[in-house]
Amino acid sequence: MEERIVYRVGAHEPIFHRLRTGNTTAREWERWQYETSRENLEILGELGVRRAHIACSKGFGLECEKPLIERAARFAEDAAKYDIATSVYFQGFPVYYETFLIELPHAIDWLGRQQNGDFIPWGGQTFRRYVDPACLAFREYQRKILNYIFGLFKPVHLGIDNPSPPPSWTDVGRESFRSYLRRKYTQQEARREFGISSFDAVDLPRFDPIYYPPDAYRIVKDPLLQEWARWQSATVTEYLIEHRDFIRSRSPTTRFSFNGGCDLLRYNALFDRGIDLEERLDGVAVNFGMEESFWRPAVVEKTPSGQVVMDERHPDQARQAEGKVRISTDARFTKIKVNYGFSGGGGFWGEVDRPGKLVALAHTMTFAREANDFGIVGPLAADGRMLDDIRDVIDWGNQHIDVLTGRETTIAPIALWRGKSTLAFIRHTPVWEACAIEQMLFEHHLPFTILFDGGLEKHLAGRELLVLPGTQCVSDRQVQIITEFVQRGGKLLLLGPAGTRDERARLRRNYAFEHLFGGSIPSLEYFGPPHWVPQLNWNAMPNRLTADPGKGKVVLVKSITPVSPLDLTRDPYMPERQVMVKDIVPPANEGEIMAELNGLAGKTLRVVGPRWTLVEYWKRGNDLLVCLCNLHKQVDGGPVTIHLGPYKASVVTVHTLLETDVQRLAAREGKVTIPALGRFCVIEAKGVL
Repeated sequence: MEERIVYRVGAHEPIFHRLRTGNTTAREWERWQYETSRENLEILGELGVRRAHIACSKGFGLECEKPLIERAARFAEDAAKYDIATSVYFQGFPVYYETFLIELPHAIDWLGRQQNGDFIPWGGQTFRRYVDPACLAFREYQRKILNYIFGLFKPVHLGIDNPSPPPSWTDVGRESFRSYLRRKYTQQEARREFGISSFDAVDLPRFDPIYYPPDAYRIVKDPLLQEWARWQSATVTEYLIEHRDFIRSRSPTTRFSFNGGCDLLRYNALFDRGIDLEERLDGVAVNFGMEESFWRPAVVEKTPSGQVVMDERHPDQARQAEGKVRISTDARFTKIKVNYGFSGGGGFWGEVDRPGKLVALAHTMTFAREANDFGIVGPLAADGRMLDDIRDVIDWGNQHIDVLTGRETTIAPIALWRGKSTLAFIRHTPVWEACAIEQMLFEHHLPFTILFDGGLEKHLAGRELLVLPGTQCVSDRQVQIITEFVQRGGKLLLLGPAGTRDERARLRRNYAFEHLFGGSIPSLEYFGPPHWVPQLNWNAMPNRLTADPGKGKVVLVKSITPVSPLDLTRDPYMPERQVMVKDIVPPANEGEIMAELNGLAGKTLRVVGPRWTLVEYWKRGNDLLVCLCNLHKQVDGGPVTIHLGPYKASVVTVHTLLETDVQRLAAREGKVTIPALGRFCVIEAKGVL
């Protein structure tokens, strides 16, 4: 099939949900009816829409939702006549208890509970309550709903929303936790790891809601409390795998996905919400998205008058120091997913005007592997004019489709490691350190990727430089992997107190990478009042260390310094403290860190240009594609100079957004300069890889 630009529409909320939330128009019933009308389908067909996402099951209960499912089936049949495939929405653990319990009165025992015994509402929507994820009867009931759906039609895609509930305290959950521990640890291992030989009396943790709520832990040191977090993730992963396999058995052509969560890379997601992203990527092994609305692609700055120029959706997040700009991007998870063979998503998320939409599309075309997929660009209730402000981008994309498709993987000799235990069990600051160093790499246009723990095993081969941004918790096995990487010739940049703890967040008596520095590291362990327990004495570490072990090189920079004190304000919609996006800027000692990083990276592929022009480097067969997007709505994204590093090219071609002709530029001394960049371009160097 000929490759084309693909774009979709969607409306995943049923009318009953819209009415209860108040997210309605005064004529919502008319809009609801119009969504599935022939008139609407004709407009969607004329607009060239090829996929529509529609409400199917939202947690009201099967008997209540049969008409909703049948509506989706009729729509799918009618839409197929216009060459439009149908994708459907399926609810995860929240249910609308008022209708759900009428159908299933006994299912009140399926509902999750807070530790005080109250039900768990879906945020401010008090008419929705979470089911306990350990409840196997609920999984069986949902398979009944899926059977009903697939008995009527076969959607091209089914996506589960809200599959990661808050912690729950129920009898079934307690028994599930105990069973998890018994499967994972022998009696001897349990005694060595936890100091107990039996899990028979283990309870779900009960927190002091005043002095020690979960968010009060600076370091989660109790290994059983850590296992509680891992069990929550494993329970939901098991749920998702069961649903994936069942869906494939009933409809092999239906693609399965789920919502990974919201802004998970900005807080301690494993401990706070029981979400292990790598476990989802590796275990469920399907592509899934994440809602990252707080750091959508944009530039936030102060005007000369001092008035803040705010992004479209989160004005309270736009505060920044005088005279500074903040570059916002949600490409982190996209970079991570590429390592697992998945593409990042596109579409609009609050962008309402043409400049905002062009920034979003340029960002998608830069960072998405399948860059011809523009995602959801409008509502299901279509208007014949709704693509007018991006029609020229769609037409350009179809004319230059070869540079938007066929991408295999990113070219990323630099890897940053987001250590699981560090970002789960050491609160807040390490999350900021990872975000800040990633931001620095984005703004310096370096070719980098982001690795999880499994990435050290699977995705470190071929990398030249590994960065540990305050990655304190490192296991002996991980030390061994990193040591072998360095001895083979790899470069290692240790930032902040990386390597000071083991995988259980226990303080190491000897620095994990001491041997790479020839054993010259002073003792970092301190015993003193008031409790005489081991503490980290990081002040004993020199400000800078360097060594050349084996064929490699190691540099340590003692600190990652924030520009201003970190804002620990709780997000109003989340009980945990997140790293606020206004704090996600390169560190105050950016110059010091970049000097060391540049020295280690050597002659690598890179771009020199304005901070708001972001870049991704792609492999397409033997071709190198350098994709550039200007996130600034008012200022040009040039000049930009591409340093080809180890790659030799005499001529490159430049595909510039909304320009029909392709420009050929000579590469001189391994460099190509583009004097201006309006919004997006692709530099194509054929046959250089």
